[in-house]
Amino acid sequence: MKKFIFILFGVMCLAQWIVPGKMIYDSERILEEGTVYKFKTAPIDPSDPFRGKYITLNFEQNFITFTDSLEWSTGQEIFVTFTGDSAGYAVPERAFHEQPQSKTYLRTNVEYVNYYGDNYKVQFRLPFDRLYLEESKASEAEKVYWQAQQDSAQATYALVSIGDGQAVLKDVIINDKPIHDIINELNKDPE
Repeated sequence: MKKFIFILFGVMCLAQWIVPGKMIYDSERILEEGTVYKFKTAPIDPSDPFRGKYITLNFEQNFITFTDSLEWSTGQEIFVTFTGDSAGYAVPERAFHEQPQSKTYLRTNVEYVNYYGDNYKVQFRLPFDRLYLEESKASEAEKVYWQAQQDSAQATYALVSIGDGQAVLKDVIINDKPIHDIINELNKDPE
């Protein structure tokens, strides 16, 4: 009986390492092998007492418009492929009911559908809408991000890697500079 308990305990300990390890491996694989897109952002910025400070990212291109009568419904799982516009920002290209042959697609859900005339505007969820930060850098990052969002001359976007239906947020970029670098520069002691 004791031997069984030790084996069960060992399996439990091993599972506690395998599950997070698999999650980390999957994210790293997407970062290495996925296609990188720039998603243009819009402002929102709350705090989560359990997970810490973060910047909530709202995106301009989280919908796709159809002229056909394919049936779309709120909560439905869809598969979205993206392309880049002339400025290099991600634009939804197509949405599918079934997993596409392409390796670069995002598995997500329909948030809502607007029907107007002969067009169907399908808004979907982008699952990379939070950039978590260290507590010591969070306040400065909030200020920098909000200022950039208020100034239409500044380009603010999220750098996201997409592959095999999943997405990983790499960084938030303001005027072609990662937000972490901007915060580090602001926090340097003048000598």
